[in-house]
Amino acid sequence: MGDAGPGVRVPPPVLVAAALLTAALLRTVAPLPVGPPAPALGYAVVVLGIALIGWSLATMLRAGTDPRPDRPDAKLLQSGPFRFGRNPVYLGFLLIAAGVALRFGDLWLWLAVLASFALLRWMVIAREEAYLAARFNADYAAYRARVRRWL
Repeated sequence: MGDAGPGVRVPPPVLVAAALLTAALLRTVAPLPVGPPAPALGYAVVVLGIALIGWSLATMLRAGTDPRPDRPDAKLLQSGPFRFGRNPVYLGFLLIAAGVALRFGDLWLWLAVLASFALLRWMVIAREEAYLAARFNADYAAYRARVRRWL
């Protein structure tokens, strides 16, 4: 497994985008409003998600680690946003999806947030965690014990 990377087959942004696009299509066919749209709050949450992703990617690039999840990791990151959660990029994606759901106030979009969470957890994070445990052994075990998966 080591040099081959974690074996993530579908890029995480594609998973989240597919869930959101599916929800948007379902929303046009059969809207399921669950509350009033909250555009200002939705946009703020999207911006927060983008900022978290940007901070995470900048931290990865400064450390010389390729941010693509199908590539080997050069080092175990424990600085920047990785001090607070092990998956800040994926949390950023979920914040963006939640911001879109808030913007439109539709159940389909909230279901897309849940679907995105499940897809990221089982198709990406599970593979990455197994890879990191094998690659970084005790260092990753200590990091995992100290830092939560999400926050």
